[in-house]
Amino acid sequence: MAIALEQTQYLTYEEYLAEGEVMKRYDILDGVRHFMTNPTGLHQKTLGNIYILLIRYQRESGAGEALIAPCDVLIRRTPLRTRQPDVLFISNERLAECKEETDPAPLLAAPELVVEILSTSENKRRVGEKLADYRLVGVQECWLVRTEEKSVEVLRLTKEGFESAGTYAAQESFQSLALANWSVNVSEIFDEE
Repeated sequence: MAIALEQTQYLTYEEYLAEGEVMKRYDILDGVRHFMTNPTGLHQKTLGNIYILLIRYQRESGAGEALIAPCDVLIRRTPLRTRQPDVLFISNERLAECKEETDPAPLLAAPELVVEILSTSENKRRVGEKLADYRLVGVQECWLVRTEEKSVEVLRLTKEGFESAGTYAAQESFQSLALANWSVNVSEIFDEE
């Protein structure tokens, strides 16, 4: 759940770059920073498992880099809009369009894959807004992870919209839409070997 920070003015891209690191999870929506509530232990465990799977893919394929929140993805500069997916994977080609690794600026190129671990407070409207933003900048695939149901919905994002490629539960596997030759066993995400 996101909570808006009390602000008297809208944050600009230039102010955002000048402020330095803010080590909290947030999205910036039209210049207003919306902090996210503290994640649960189950959320963090699930996030770690997904990150480990993506790091394994990164090392085996050499195709790009897995990153974990907080990591800002720039949606637009004016009015400033950024998103922080829980986990993402960005190809080497797109990463080359971004700033140096030591620069805290947001990713200027969209990752191919974003993962959103949904809390029970997430509603369809908020999820739809995130998907619209990701689609706008060229994200190709989004996983909606539901820890309570222990399921992963895989979405294909295009300029025209998004469509579900399927929802997968424990003991099922799925093929990534954006990452070549990579399949995931859902049980590894939820520690149900």
